[in-house]
Amino acid sequence: MRCMLHNFAGNIEMYGILDAIASGPIEALTSENSTMVGIGMSMEGIEKNPIVYNLMSEMAFQHKKVDVKAWIKLYIAWRYGRSIPEIRDAWSILYHTIYNCTDGAYDKNRDVIVAFPDVSPSFISLPRERQALAKYANELFLKIIDAYQLKDVDGVTSLSQKFLDLVEDMDTLLACHDGFLLGQWLESAKHLAQNEEEEKQFEWNARTQITMWFDNTEDEASLLRDYESVEKGEDFKLQKWRGWIKLTNYWQNSWKVFPVESDGNALSVSRSLYNKYLRSQS
Repeated sequence: MRCMLHNFAGNIEMYGILDAIASGPIEALTSENSTMVGIGMSMEGIEKNPIVYNLMSEMAFQHKKVDVKAWIKLYIAWRYGRSIPEIRDAWSILYHTIYNCTDGAYDKNRDVIVAFPDVSPSFISLPRERQALAKYANELFLKIIDAYQLKDVDGVTSLSQKFLDLVEDMDTLLACHDGFLLGQWLESAKHLAQNEEEEKQFEWNARTQITMWFDNTEDEASLLRDYESVEKGEDFKLQKWRGWIKLTNYWQNSWKVFPVESDGNALSVSRSLYNKYLRSQS
């Protein structure tokens, strides 16, 4: 079997290598002494990057390499109902950048804003804006580290506040879509329960999966912390950066209810945050 493992733990980073998907299965099938009998997908999360899974699914029925540029034109018409020049231009950019990423990094969501707090310098549409702000947060974090190493107290204070403001602004952005709500994640887990005991257990599982997993102690972080580096709305990320281990342990075992309905206009919020943080970077 030619198998694709594209996602770890349901991480939400926009990422893929479409050219490899469009050619790899055919190359494996037609290679000398090939014993390949089919293709498969090993998903730890499938709700993100639908174009990757659509193309891989189609490769099961292909006998020659796919022309990705031509295929994307068909994908656009299928996904949006018709072909629009602005959408074609946007997908051309995506195809030549994040959907043909060849940096060799297998784990695409190591953004500092969703990671367990660390002061090491080496710890380095709505999904697109979220991702752009997450990358900006990485740059901001490195500036904080530089100021810290220079013993620049004012610099650390100012940049740290800017970082925390960015976290809150990202929460505002993510709250504009149901798919990024922490409440949706927790309630979907609780919905599977058959009784009150299961409901508590399933909610704890859902909270643990996006924080420390299971082997953490009162003072030591789990070795699998941040395995599912997701970004959800509400105030969890901000608390995470302020409280670290003990607060995370407390949050795993709490029962606070979070909103399950989106609030805000994603386009308006995106424009506002772009002007606030990214216009000077472009």
